[in-house]
Amino acid sequence: MTSSELKGYLTGLIYGDGFIEGGVTKRGFEIKSINYDFITKIYDDLSSCSNFTMQIKEHPASFRSGVNRKKYWSLRISAHPYFAKKYHHFYDDYKHRICSYESMKWLNEIGLANWYMSDGYVCLVGKTSGIIRSRRVDICTDRYSKETVVRLIKMLDKNFGIKSSLIKRKKQDKNAYRIRIMMESYEDFFNIIRPHITASMQYKLYLGYEQQPIWMSDMNWQRQVNLKSANTLTKLDEGQDIVYSA
Repeated sequence: MTSSELKGYLTGLIYGDGFIEGGVTKRGFEIKSINYDFITKIYDDLSSCSNFTMQIKEHPASFRSGVNRKKYWSLRISAHPYFAKKYHHFYDDYKHRICSYESMKWLNEIGLANWYMSDGYVCLVGKTSGIIRSRRVDICTDRYSKETVVRLIKMLDKNFGIKSSLIKRKKQDKNAYRIRIMMESYEDFFNIIRPHITASMQYKLYLGYEQQPIWMSDMNWQRQVNLKSANTLTKLDEGQDIVYSA
Protein backbone atom coordinates (compact mmCIF):
# COMPACT_ATOMS: atom_id res chain seq x y z
CA MET A 1 0.00 0.00 0.00
CA THR A 2 1.07 3.56 -0.66
CA SER A 3 0.89 6.12 2.16
CA SER A 4 -2.39 7.41 0.72
CA GLU A 5 -3.84 3.90 0.54
CA LEU A 6 -2.70 3.20 4.11
CA LYS A 7 -4.45 6.35 5.29
CA GLY A 8 -7.71 5.24 3.66
CA TYR A 9 -7.31 1.72 5.04
CA LEU A 10 -6.86 2.97 8.62
CA THR A 11 -9.65 5.53 8.28
CA GLY A 12 -12.11 2.70 7.66
CA LEU A 13 -10.91 0.86 10.75
CA ILE A 14 -11.21 3.98 12.90
CA TYR A 15 -14.69 4.79 11.57
CA GLY A 16 -15.55 1.28 12.75
CA ASP A 17 -14.40 -0.35 15.98
CA GLY A 18 -10.80 0.83 15.95
CA PHE A 19 -9.80 3.53 18.41
CA ILE A 20 -6.80 5.77 18.99
CA GLU A 21 -5.39 5.74 22.51
CA GLY A 22 -4.27 8.67 24.64
CA GLY A 23 -0.97 10.47 24.30
CA VAL A 24 0.54 13.72 23.07
CA THR A 25 3.36 13.15 20.60
CA LYS A 26 2.61 9.45 20.21
CA ARG A 27 -0.65 7.54 20.41
CA GLY A 28 -1.41 3.86 20.12
CA PHE A 29 -4.22 2.17 18.20
CA GLU A 30 -6.36 -0.85 18.99
CA ILE A 31 -9.16 -2.78 17.33
CA LYS A 32 -11.13 -5.77 18.63
CA SER A 33 -13.19 -8.40 16.83
CA ILE A 34 -14.74 -11.80 17.44
CA ASN A 35 -13.49 -12.71 13.96
CA TYR A 36 -9.88 -13.90 14.13
CA ASP A 37 -9.42 -13.80 10.35
CA PHE A 38 -10.29 -10.10 10.28
CA ILE A 39 -7.70 -9.31 12.95
CA THR A 40 -4.96 -11.36 11.28
CA LYS A 41 -5.77 -9.77 7.91
CA ILE A 42 -5.22 -6.33 9.40
CA TYR A 43 -1.95 -7.51 10.94
CA ASP A 44 -0.71 -8.94 7.64
CA ASP A 45 -1.79 -5.92 5.62
CA LEU A 46 -0.11 -3.43 7.94
CA SER A 47 3.02 -5.54 8.34
CA SER A 48 3.61 -5.31 4.60
CA CYS A 49 3.56 -1.51 4.39
CA SER A 50 4.37 0.08 7.75
CA ASN A 51 6.87 0.08 10.58
CA PHE A 52 4.18 -0.28 13.25
CA THR A 53 4.91 -2.52 16.23
CA MET A 54 1.85 -4.75 16.57
CA GLN A 55 0.57 -7.48 18.85
CA ILE A 56 -2.47 -9.77 18.60
CA LYS A 57 -4.01 -10.94 21.86
CA GLU A 58 -6.73 -13.52 22.48
CA HIS A 59 -9.42 -12.72 25.06
CA PRO A 60 -11.42 -15.74 26.34
CA ALA A 61 -15.18 -15.82 26.65
CA SER A 62 -16.43 -14.39 29.93
CA PHE A 63 -19.56 -13.70 31.96
CA ARG A 64 -19.76 -10.24 33.47
CA SER A 65 -22.63 -8.16 34.81
CA GLY A 66 -25.11 -10.76 33.65
CA VAL A 67 -23.82 -10.70 30.07
CA ASN A 68 -22.15 -13.54 28.20
CA ARG A 69 -19.21 -12.18 26.23
CA LYS A 70 -17.84 -14.14 23.31
CA LYS A 71 -14.18 -14.84 22.83
CA TYR A 72 -12.51 -12.10 20.84
CA TRP A 73 -9.13 -10.94 19.59
CA SER A 74 -7.49 -7.57 19.74
CA LEU A 75 -4.77 -6.05 17.63
CA ARG A 76 -2.79 -3.29 19.27
CA ILE A 77 -0.33 -0.97 17.59
CA SER A 78 2.20 0.55 19.98
CA ALA A 79 2.29 4.33 20.36
CA HIS A 80 3.37 5.94 17.09
CA PRO A 81 3.52 9.56 15.84
CA TYR A 82 1.23 8.62 12.94
CA PHE A 83 -1.82 8.34 15.18
CA ALA A 84 -1.03 11.51 17.11
CA LYS A 85 -1.10 13.42 13.83
CA LYS A 86 -4.45 11.94 12.82
CA TYR A 87 -6.15 11.97 16.23
CA HIS A 88 -8.11 15.23 15.87
CA HIS A 89 -9.68 14.09 12.63
CA PHE A 90 -11.52 11.40 14.61
CA TYR A 91 -12.05 12.89 18.10
CA ASP A 92 -13.03 16.30 19.41
CA ASP A 93 -11.55 18.02 22.47
CA TYR A 94 -13.91 16.03 24.72
CA LYS A 95 -12.87 12.66 23.22
CA HIS A 96 -16.19 12.30 21.42
CA ARG A 97 -16.09 10.55 18.06
CA ILE A 98 -16.12 12.75 14.96
CA CYS A 99 -15.30 12.34 11.26
CA SER A 100 -13.57 15.38 9.82
CA TYR A 101 -14.32 16.44 6.26
CA GLU A 102 -10.70 15.72 5.39
CA SER A 103 -10.87 12.17 6.76
CA MET A 104 -13.91 11.53 4.59
CA LYS A 105 -11.73 12.29 1.57
CA TRP A 106 -9.18 9.72 2.79
CA LEU A 107 -11.61 6.79 2.89
CA ASN A 108 -10.93 4.43 -0.01
CA GLU A 109 -12.55 1.19 -1.19
CA ILE A 110 -10.57 -1.09 1.12
CA GLY A 111 -11.23 1.32 3.98
CA LEU A 112 -14.95 1.13 3.21
CA ALA A 113 -14.71 -2.67 3.34
CA ASN A 114 -12.87 -2.47 6.68
CA TRP A 115 -15.60 -0.22 8.04
CA TYR A 116 -18.30 -2.66 6.93
CA MET A 117 -16.45 -5.73 8.27
CA SER A 118 -16.11 -3.92 11.57
CA ASP A 119 -19.55 -2.34 11.96
CA GLY A 120 -21.77 -3.48 9.10
CA TYR A 121 -24.43 -6.18 9.11
CA VAL A 122 -27.38 -7.64 7.21
CA CYS A 123 -30.82 -7.86 8.84
CA LEU A 124 -33.20 -10.46 7.41
CA VAL A 125 -36.60 -9.32 8.66
CA GLY A 126 -39.03 -12.18 9.19
CA LYS A 127 -36.46 -14.97 9.04
CA THR A 128 -37.35 -16.27 12.51
CA SER A 129 -41.00 -16.66 11.47
CA GLY A 130 -40.05 -18.54 8.31
CA ILE A 131 -40.61 -15.87 5.65
CA ILE A 132 -38.14 -13.07 4.95
CA ARG A 133 -40.21 -9.93 4.35
CA SER A 134 -37.37 -7.50 3.78
CA ARG A 135 -33.61 -7.09 3.88
CA ARG A 136 -31.61 -4.34 5.50
CA VAL A 137 -27.94 -3.56 5.03
CA ASP A 138 -26.86 -1.29 7.87
CA ILE A 139 -23.70 0.25 9.24
CA CYS A 140 -23.72 0.81 12.99
CA THR A 141 -22.75 4.42 13.69
CA ASP A 142 -24.27 4.72 17.16
CA ARG A 143 -21.22 6.48 18.60
CA TYR A 144 -21.55 9.43 16.23
CA SER A 145 -23.83 12.46 16.35
CA LYS A 146 -26.74 12.79 13.94
CA GLU A 147 -24.91 15.58 12.11
CA THR A 148 -21.83 13.41 11.58
CA VAL A 149 -23.88 10.47 10.31
CA VAL A 150 -25.66 12.76 7.84
CA ARG A 151 -22.25 13.91 6.55
CA LEU A 152 -21.14 10.29 6.20
CA ILE A 153 -24.25 9.51 4.17
CA LYS A 154 -23.48 12.40 1.83
CA MET A 155 -19.86 11.22 1.58
CA LEU A 156 -20.91 7.70 0.56
CA ASP A 157 -22.99 9.18 -2.26
CA LYS A 158 -20.39 11.69 -3.43
CA ASN A 159 -17.29 9.48 -3.20
CA PHE A 160 -18.68 6.03 -4.00
CA GLY A 161 -22.10 6.59 -5.60
CA ILE A 162 -23.76 4.68 -2.74
CA LYS A 163 -27.27 5.79 -1.78
CA SER A 164 -28.17 5.41 1.88
CA SER A 165 -30.53 6.82 4.49
CA LEU A 166 -30.53 7.84 8.15
CA ILE A 167 -32.11 5.44 10.64
CA LYS A 168 -32.97 6.51 14.18
CA ARG A 169 -32.88 3.98 16.99
CA LYS A 170 -33.40 4.15 20.74
CA LYS A 171 -30.37 3.06 22.74
CA GLN A 172 -30.30 3.33 26.51
CA ASP A 173 -32.96 6.07 26.47
CA LYS A 174 -30.98 8.08 23.90
CA ASN A 175 -31.31 8.47 20.17
CA ALA A 176 -28.70 6.70 18.06
CA TYR A 177 -28.31 6.96 14.31
CA ARG A 178 -27.28 4.37 11.75
CA ILE A 179 -26.66 4.26 8.02
CA ARG A 180 -28.96 2.07 5.94
CA ILE A 181 -27.83 1.26 2.40
CA MET A 182 -30.70 1.61 -0.06
CA MET A 183 -31.68 -1.41 -2.15
CA GLU A 184 -30.81 0.45 -5.35
CA SER A 185 -27.19 0.52 -4.15
CA TYR A 186 -26.86 -3.04 -2.83
CA GLU A 187 -25.04 -4.28 -5.92
CA ASP A 188 -22.75 -1.28 -6.24
CA PHE A 189 -21.88 -1.38 -2.54
CA PHE A 190 -21.16 -5.10 -2.47
CA ASN A 191 -19.20 -4.92 -5.73
CA ILE A 192 -16.93 -2.27 -4.18
CA ILE A 193 -16.22 -4.06 -0.92
CA ARG A 194 -16.39 -7.74 -2.00
CA PRO A 195 -12.73 -8.03 -3.16
CA HIS A 196 -11.57 -6.94 0.29
CA ILE A 197 -13.89 -9.03 2.50
CA THR A 198 -12.23 -11.95 4.27
CA ALA A 199 -13.48 -15.45 3.44
CA SER A 200 -15.01 -15.94 6.89
CA MET A 201 -16.94 -12.65 6.59
CA GLN A 202 -18.53 -13.32 3.20
CA TYR A 203 -21.78 -13.98 5.08
CA LYS A 204 -22.04 -10.19 5.48
CA LEU A 205 -22.86 -10.12 1.76
CA TYR A 206 -25.70 -12.67 1.94
CA LEU A 207 -29.23 -11.28 1.41
CA GLY A 208 -31.28 -14.46 1.83
CA TYR A 209 -33.25 -14.43 -1.42
CA GLU A 210 -34.87 -17.68 -2.55
CA GLN A 211 -35.39 -16.37 -6.09
CA GLN A 212 -33.44 -13.84 -8.11
CA PRO A 213 -34.93 -10.36 -7.62
CA ILE A 214 -35.61 -8.32 -10.75
CA TRP A 215 -32.98 -5.70 -9.91
CA MET A 216 -30.14 -8.18 -9.30
CA SER A 217 -27.71 -9.05 -12.10
CA ASP A 218 -27.11 -12.68 -13.06
CA MET A 219 -23.52 -12.43 -11.83
CA ASN A 220 -24.52 -11.23 -8.38
CA TRP A 221 -27.35 -13.75 -8.17
CA GLN A 222 -24.84 -16.55 -8.75
CA ARG A 223 -22.71 -15.08 -5.97
CA GLN A 224 -25.74 -15.16 -3.66
CA VAL A 225 -26.39 -18.80 -4.56
CA ASN A 226 -22.75 -19.62 -3.83
CA LEU A 227 -22.91 -17.82 -0.50
CA LYS A 228 -26.01 -19.76 0.53
CA SER A 229 -24.19 -23.06 0.15
CA ALA A 230 -20.78 -21.88 1.35
CA ASN A 231 -19.34 -23.54 4.46
CA THR A 232 -18.19 -20.15 5.75
CA LEU A 233 -21.82 -19.05 5.92
CA THR A 234 -23.49 -22.17 7.30
CA LYS A 235 -20.95 -22.64 10.10
CA LEU A 236 -21.53 -19.20 11.58
CA ASP A 237 -23.53 -18.45 14.67
CA GLU A 238 -26.72 -16.92 13.31
CA GLY A 239 -26.73 -14.20 15.92
CA GLN A 240 -23.24 -13.03 15.15
CA ASP A 241 -23.72 -10.44 12.42
CA ILE A 242 -26.60 -11.52 10.21
CA VAL A 243 -29.54 -10.26 12.23
CA TYR A 244 -32.66 -12.37 12.07
CA SER A 245 -35.81 -10.54 13.07
CA ALA A 246 -39.40 -11.65 13.43
